[in-house]
This record gives sequence, structure tokens and C-alpha cells, in this order.
Amino acid sequence: MADALVERLAQGRVYYGWYTVSVVFMVSVVRIGFNGPFFGIFMKPMSEQFGWTRAMTTGAVTVGTVMAAGLAVVVGRVLDRYGPRWMVVGACVLLGACYFGLSQIGGLATLYLAYAVGRTTMQAALSPGIMNTVVSKWFVRRRATAISIALLGSFLGSVALAPVAQGIIDNYGWRQAWAFFGVLTWVLVLIPGALLLRRMPEDLGLRPDGDRAGSAPLTDSDASFPATTGLGGVKEESQPMELADQEADLTFRETLRTVSFWLMTGMVGLNALASTGFTFHMVPHFTDVGISSTAAAVSISIFTATQALFVFVFGVMARRLGARRLLLGGLLTLVLGSLLIAQARTTAEAYLGTGVYGVGFASYMLLVDVVWADFFGRRYLGSIRGFSMLFQLISNATGSLLAAFLFDRFGNYNIAFGILIAVQLAAFVMMLLARKPKRRAVTASADSI
Repeated sequence: MADALVERLAQGRVYYGWYTVSVVFMVSVVRIGFNGPFFGIFMKPMSEQFGWTRAMTTGAVTVGTVMAAGLAVVVGRVLDRYGPRWMVVGACVLLGACYFGLSQIGGLATLYLAYAVGRTTMQAALSPGIMNTVVSKWFVRRRATAISIALLGSFLGSVALAPVAQGIIDNYGWRQAWAFFGVLTWVLVLIPGALLLRRMPEDLGLRPDGDRAGSAPLTDSDASFPATTGLGGVKEESQPMELADQEADLTFRETLRTVSFWLMTGMVGLNALASTGFTFHMVPHFTDVGISSTAAAVSISIFTATQALFVFVFGVMARRLGARRLLLGGLLTLVLGSLLIAQARTTAEAYLGTGVYGVGFASYMLLVDVVWADFFGRRYLGSIRGFSMLFQLISNATGSLLAAFLFDRFGNYNIAFGILIAVQLAAFVMMLLARKPKRRAVTASADSI
């Protein structure tokens, strides 16, 4: 039944890639409970009830992220070979179960079990890097626009659900808030994911962006793949050679031999370390300096609202100014936002800092995966991103725990935030040095990854 539905939709007027975008949009909504800012909402009430230090509580984040780093390489290869369908469905079943598990914890061990498994699931199988790769396989010319729409789920979900989560905590308790996210996950994703997700357009006899077969090249980064028919019937013929020359589809091994891959990997790793340190601790920082818990929760809404507003702006600008150039600007904007957050002492200053940080974060979240696909192509992108995420997630695990240890040692976040800002500047320098590798025609088989 699902295949018949997909056949009908693939032959319809709406390009099938947009159905993929719609499912990734919903995944972006439900994964936010394991994102840094949302854990900041739960951190203080949970820690205070059980008498945990912030380092003890944040340790669950670190464990989950390190576990995810070990799975990211496998997830990327699964995505390239088999597609996202059952990977996403299975991950969302487990994610919902972890939300319910968090609502029932009775001590530190059960916190680590429930949160670490949920964090692993979110960071390995449902992370922005992997989900944006799912979208990138369906688009070339409209890639930035498609990813911006998919990311909007995370932004709008955070805007709407941060006050909801805080309201549930204030009126009913943090356990009920975690259970709410479990129900939301299963309701929004399981059926659409099982019915609609597929690997890439060529499996359905389509071309990226919904263009007709034999049409002019999409852009200077278009690609060639084996012609297909139906739900995965691959023909022996290839697309015309002029299309094969358009997109740089480096194999996994070729990618590892480029300087740009390691510069990009270093950049995302350093930025992950800094961003997780800020996003996990900005709400506790605001309340520590006298800003109300309600205003601190609203700051998360502002952080995500600015992302939702500017992600489309960057999506349009990327086609005119170039994704790499705008990404550099976004990294500098993150530095400015971090400085403002670190210095915030009033509600207005907290709102300004998180708003500026949100603009930079929107640029980064959208454009980093556009640049990955532009640099290395679509065909082996899951394996490439999965391997880079090994380093990214280790850094992600380090940032939140480093900030927590430094807070416990000095009683404030001053030193922690100073170190994280210096790390962000180093990430900018690495991106400044990275350049797109030379293009080549696709000649390798799937075994080349």
C-alpha cells in the first residue's frame, strides 16, 4: 500500500522531494526535547529535586553524545545505501520511549539511561546533519530553500513549545512535561515517516528538484546518476555525460584525501563545542544573574523565532551571494551573539543576545549542510557527513560538560563563556581556509564509499 501511494505521489504535480521535506520538518519538531536550550529548561528543577550538581546532570548529555559519535558513521552509510525510511521510524519509536522514560526517573542512574539513549538517538539518526543530508539528496538548485523549510520545524517547534514546556513544569511538574514530548513524537512522525520517506529521486525515476529528464543542467553543481524506473528498478544506461560533469560527487575515500574535508570537519567540531556550551547553559546563566525563569524561557523562543525568520532570508541570499560566504558571516554573528549572552544582566540584554545568536545559528544550521553538499556532492554525502559527525559529536559532548565543570569550580560562567568564544573564532578561521575541491565525473560504484 505504501509503495502504491508513493508511485501515485511521484507521478503527481508536486515534486516528491517536498514530501520528504514535510516529514523532516516534523522530525525537526519532535527532536527538540533533546536539544540544548530545552534541557536548560529542565536542568534546574530536576537538579534541585534530586540534589544534583550541574556537572552531574549535564553528564547525561555528554554520555549520550559520545555514544552518538560512535553510531554516526554507521548511520551515514545506512542512509546512502538504504535510505531514511525505517531508520527514522525506528529512531522516533525509541525517542518517544525515552521521553516517557525521563518522566519516570528516580535517580541519577535512570536519568543517564533515559536521557543518554534519547540523546544518542537524536544526535545519531535524527540530527540536523543527517536530516539535512536526507533533504540534500533530493535537491540541488533548490537545496538551500528545501533545507530552510525542513529546519523551520525545529525553529517553530521551539518557539511554540518552550513556553508550553515551562508552563507544564510550573503547573504540573517536569515529569508531565517529558511525557508530553513522548506523545507528540509518536503522533507526528511514525505514520508519515513509514509511508513517505524514500532514499533519493533517482529511485523513483525522478531528477533532483523535479526537473524533467533530458532538460538543461540544473546549476553548475548538478549531477548524473543511473537512470531509474519505478520504485528502484535501475536501468543500465547512465544520464548524458554533460550532466555527469556538473556536480562534484567525490567518493568517501577521495573526500578524506582533501584538505577541505578536514578543515570543514574541524570547523563543525569547534562550533559544536561552543554552541552546545552556550545553548545548554544560557537559561541557567540568565536565572543565575537575576533574570526570571519565565523571561529565560522566553529568550529561547526569541532565539528560535529569529532563526525561523532569517533561515528563509539566508536561503534566498545563498543562491545570489554563495553559501560559503554567508556561512562565514554567520560564524561571526555567532561570536557577537555569544558576547552579548555572556554579558547579559537584564531581560532586555538576554533577549538581544539570544536574538543575535539566533540569526547566526540560522545561518550556520542552514548553510553548513548546503556547503557540505556543494563541496562533495549528493551520492556519498551520508557517509561523508556521518564520518565528520564522529568528531562533531565528541566536541558537542565536551562543550556542555566543560561549561558545567567550570561553573561548579568558579561559581559563574565567565571563564567558560570566554573559552567558548575563542573556540568560535578558531572555527571561523578554519572555514575561511576551506575551498571547494575540484570536480570529477561520477564513475565509482556504491561500494566505493
